[in-house]
Amino acid sequence: MKHFFKKLIAISLPEANSVSWLERFRSVLGVALGLLAMISLGLLLESYGGASPWIVASMGASAFLLFVLPSSPMAQPWAVIGGSCVSAFVGVICTHFIHELILLIPLSVGLAILAMFTLRCLHAPAAALALLIPLSGLTDFHFVLFPVLGNSVLLVLCAVIYNSLTGKPYPHRPKALIDSSPLQQRDRKIEDEEIDAVLERYNQVLDISKDDLANLISQVEHGAYQKKLQSMLCKNIMTTDVVYVIMDSPLDQAWNLLRKRHVKALPVIDGARRVLGIITLEDFLKSAAVDFHQTFGQRIRGFMRTAVPGLNSFPNAVGQVMSKPVRVISEDRNMLDLAEIFCGDGHHHIPVINDNRQLVGMITQSDFVKAIDQSIDIR
Repeated sequence: MKHFFKKLIAISLPEANSVSWLERFRSVLGVALGLLAMISLGLLLESYGGASPWIVASMGASAFLLFVLPSSPMAQPWAVIGGSCVSAFVGVICTHFIHELILLIPLSVGLAILAMFTLRCLHAPAAALALLIPLSGLTDFHFVLFPVLGNSVLLVLCAVIYNSLTGKPYPHRPKALIDSSPLQQRDRKIEDEEIDAVLERYNQVLDISKDDLANLISQVEHGAYQKKLQSMLCKNIMTTDVVYVIMDSPLDQAWNLLRKRHVKALPVIDGARRVLGIITLEDFLKSAAVDFHQTFGQRIRGFMRTAVPGLNSFPNAVGQVMSKPVRVISEDRNMLDLAEIFCGDGHHHIPVINDNRQLVGMITQSDFVKAIDQSIDIR
């Protein structure tokens, strides 16, 4: 039985709130200041013989939305002001024409909500006005102007000032997803269509805008994908059957390996398998004395016969033309590190080394793209 009650309590209680204490104090202070401003204005008007210092009870709930949930669609200016005034107006009209309380209250609240739906100004606290007015027997349309309109406008102004000063820009504008290319614009359109389709099937009012929902989904996906990429290590995606050469390998040997093995780069290693450099097709072309009237084969053969000054011990050898120093990556590094190298530094092939700095594999852009594709398929 004890276990049953513990389980029942765990199911009944909502999840713990992840909002920081600083944000909680910010929200509470905002509510207090907003209501204080309304009370002060009412007392000031009363001192000049004006309207009574009324504050309708629903404004407490409105203040909650404005300062605690400023990004909520129900907390935006049109929702607060329009919803409150429309509900008050409907309540006064219903009270004018319907005198049976048992019919008056359901009709007043129901029609007020329908009006807010129609005018796109849903504001939950406003429904309380459609209940308060029939209970109080109010039939004066001035009530819509004051205190309802006056209270809601003043509260919104307080929210604009306070929220903006405390780092919560208000009215809320969802952070637009950056579209830097036609492809990204197309993807965003597809994403919007998918969200619209899901929301249509869900068929319930959500207290979050579609753009905010899209941003949250995007951030969650990005975080989950980063976590997945961090778990994918270089040693799991690298090619272990690496074609390599040494410093004094003849250039024609390196050239034949590049052609026959259909690779674009050859790591250059020493006797301990440590990576000293890398040789690519680009290295051949850069170092060749190019005569554009010659055929490509003639240029390469001419290059093979050319000795580069400074490396006389290895005439016509790989060491003469290789690129160095070469960028390498440890086999225990993850896909995020690779992404920085391939996307940021413009590399096309990365030698992979172990803890002893020995060559153990090679990763090309093709290997990287293939691993990305597989990670998407198994997500």
